[in-house]
Amino acid sequence: MKKTLVAIAALAAFGAQAQSSVSITGNIDFAASNVTGTQLGSNASTVSTTTGTSSTSVIKFTAVEDLGNGLKVTGLYGIDPRTLSNDAYGVTSADATHNTATGLSRDELYVGLSGNFGNVRLGSPNSIGLETTGASSPLGTATGSGYAPNSGTVMNSVVNTRYNRSVRYDSPTIAGFTASVLYAPGNDVAQLNAAVPLQVQNARKTTELGLAYANGPLSLKVATIQQGAQDNKTGWYSGAYDDQLQKTKATVFGASYAIANTTLYYGYNTGDRLAAVSTVTGAHDGTPVKSKGQRFAVKQTVGQVDLMAQYTTQKAATASATGVFDQAEAKAKVTGVTALYNLSKTAATYIAYEKYDTGLEAAAGTNAATAGLTGDRKIVSIGLRKSF
Repeated sequence: MKKTLVAIAALAAFGAQAQSSVSITGNIDFAASNVTGTQLGSNASTVSTTTGTSSTSVIKFTAVEDLGNGLKVTGLYGIDPRTLSNDAYGVTSADATHNTATGLSRDELYVGLSGNFGNVRLGSPNSIGLETTGASSPLGTATGSGYAPNSGTVMNSVVNTRYNRSVRYDSPTIAGFTASVLYAPGNDVAQLNAAVPLQVQNARKTTELGLAYANGPLSLKVATIQQGAQDNKTGWYSGAYDDQLQKTKATVFGASYAIANTTLYYGYNTGDRLAAVSTVTGAHDGTPVKSKGQRFAVKQTVGQVDLMAQYTTQKAATASATGVFDQAEAKAKVTGVTALYNLSKTAATYIAYEKYDTGLEAAAGTNAATAGLTGDRKIVSIGLRKSF
């Protein structure tokens, strides 16, 4: 009997030291939206998971193994179903997923090891800049947030959502402080023979450093983002710029403070845009563009209702010397308001509004207006979302 009890105890101890779990979680958000405005191509109505939504749709597969002694190994694969759900690239229902092989895109993807030393993730985890920006946004990166209203012309001018082929480390939290570093090694090699592809594709070398502080109702985050210079452009920059891409550097700050059922938010960023274009000639010669932005936001909870309002601005130099625009500096503005009713802990319905003004004025005789670079855009939507 004693031997049996000892065997059972040994098995239980082994199981406690090496426990594994696999979970499927996610979020699906659809909105019916009406888009209007003076910006070219703005006037339309749709039902989709991209336009007018209050959150990002994603399906996550997470595997966690407890190795004992505080060590855990985690593998996460996030799938973005929004391409499959929308018909922007299809003429008929049969064409709806022809823009990609499967109709699915990828969200976060990484494998990580965590313990008393902190957390290390390899792959494509969310960037420190994204999380720092999110600290000042009750609307996340959704409608009205100003994160990406038009090809990164506002808050994510200086922020990348995530980097492929990167590694991120987050320290243990000590006295409310957590330090983070993200590194994407990049590559800058000339392809000497067009018939012989590079074994490792070129990319901008990037380093992000972050520091977060949380204490009761107060949350503060700051991040610096640095990109290395590059001669051989591929990917995002392939064929777009004639000369060497110069180094870029930006700083992002996000803060929130909760008072009872009210939370106040503030965000700030300054530095170089990720995508480079000359402010002197207007040509794509790799010269960084200086940019600076602010955000003010508030969230008020009344019973099951969350009321959120947000105002974001971003100033940046324009290629005025070419005569394309009628000013040397443009100030883009995004106003967002969302009223969200929580049906349960995992389901909500909402009404959202966004107004985006590019701040750009076309010079006489140019095609900036017809190219859709100027004017404003308004979105009014009603939607439903469900997490699981």
